[in-house]
Amino acid sequence: MENKLQASSTISFSTQSEADSNLSLLSKEGSGDAIALVTSPMKEHLDLTSYLSTGRILCLCASGDPDPDGESLDFTWILDLRRQCIQYDVPFYFTSTGANFLFRGRTFHIEKKFQASQARKANVHYFPIKKALNPPVYDTIELPHINFDIEETDSDLMFQENVSGEPQSPHETITIPGINYEVEVEVEPPNISFTSTPLKDYCNQLFKRLDMSKFRSSFHLRNAERKYFYSHGEDTIYQHACDFIKERLAPAEPANDGKQTPMKGHPVFIAQHATACCCRGCLKKWHHIPEHRPLTEEEQERVVGILMAWINRDLNR
Repeated sequence: MENKLQASSTISFSTQSEADSNLSLLSKEGSGDAIALVTSPMKEHLDLTSYLSTGRILCLCASGDPDPDGESLDFTWILDLRRQCIQYDVPFYFTSTGANFLFRGRTFHIEKKFQASQARKANVHYFPIKKALNPPVYDTIELPHINFDIEETDSDLMFQENVSGEPQSPHETITIPGINYEVEVEVEPPNISFTSTPLKDYCNQLFKRLDMSKFRSSFHLRNAERKYFYSHGEDTIYQHACDFIKERLAPAEPANDGKQTPMKGHPVFIAQHATACCCRGCLKKWHHIPEHRPLTEEEQERVVGILMAWINRDLNR
């Protein structure tokens, strides 16, 4: 059965000053619950933590300016809003990139008909699992006076654009140069726990899934990494793995997350990409470890154990 969010009221804003002014009622008794926040168009970085922490917010929706001459929407602002929502278990939906979208240091101009679908492909919607077994998607949210004008798309496709302007089949993809959310189709995970399942059993299940992924299964130790392993010894490689995970993966907000793991040069780097332990996004998709919080010592040890198990497996192939 479809699970819809029904808002008692909607509060909209574009800037921090507008948010502070429009949300001032939240500090008063009887201002109501189940309030939907809509920042549209989002014009600057916003800090909404004091409002999200009230427990009265039903959800937060963010979008860019659809006007070709409008202000650019910085994707880092969207990611930070998502982080704030996760902190207080508030559903978050990124509904439109707007016409001018700043992504990884470049501004991209996106036609209106693709702005909603490209936002959806960012795969940054958040819905707390503890709130429902069947979380709603943003195009089923019932908000007063809000029309998201969502188009149906193949959510597994990469960030795309119909360059020719001709009608496009939902199975065709034309990638915008320089933009790629690196959306990966995840093999359906088994019903096992990352921390409570014995490491050997977890690795056996994980490696079966990895073998089904064309991308993950393409990684193997080359001669350089094999020589490095044998010349330094397993104990040293293990210590390197511990250091890499602690410094580059364990923080709540790792530096350059998504790009912090090189594709070559060390056996551990190869193992991280092969086992989807290369960044917090992959760790969430494949191992269901939430982003935006530090890894526990137990989780770090488990990740290192997975890496060493994969390295030894690949060495013996």
